[in-house]
Amino acid sequence: MHYYVEITCLPDEGVSTAFIMGKVMGVLHLALVNLQQRLGSNPVGIGFPEYVYREDDKGRVEAAQIGGKIRLFSRDQVHLEALNLKQQLQRLADYVHIKSISELDRPNLAFASFQRVQPKSSKERLIRRKAKHTGQPEAVVREQYQPFEEQRTSLPFVHMHSHSSTQAFRLFIAKQVAEPVDEWQFSSYGLNGRVPVPDF
Repeated sequence: MHYYVEITCLPDEGVSTAFIMGKVMGVLHLALVNLQQRLGSNPVGIGFPEYVYREDDKGRVEAAQIGGKIRLFSRDQVHLEALNLKQQLQRLADYVHIKSISELDRPNLAFASFQRVQPKSSKERLIRRKAKHTGQPEAVVREQYQPFEEQRTSLPFVHMHSHSSTQAFRLFIAKQVAEPVDEWQFSSYGLNGRVPVPDF
């Protein structure tokens, strides 16, 4: 049995869906981190019912959007209640609509996994990070990265801000249609490429 909560972003003049989605995902990330710390793992997964990613027959992107809705899923209603979403999202009350927790009882339910994708896009950033972590001079690390080619992605994403460094970043997300599995654990973003959530 699955339970879910649906959050809809409500954009208005001057406040885009993408901006609201980033703020909502930031709040959800912190709430899921806290839940994970209390329980030892995160039993709440996230789905994006308006997610679209489509390429043409030549591999060119035709459409890529995360949409304006988020669904949080759990196998236990208590875990969704523990997130206390109305209070957590209080400062965004004018920009979100939160439905009540619902039991999901549908025949022939489809499933999909949502996974974070982190392209290795900045060679200089990777060099600085490795030099800092290994204590090697940047010149030595730069030599190791000579054959490195930066990766790019056009997957849908959410604009996020790191709570530790305040750096802005894009949370790229890939969707894959999948069969349900017994495992039910997710990252602190509510994502797991191996664990699908209901997709409707």
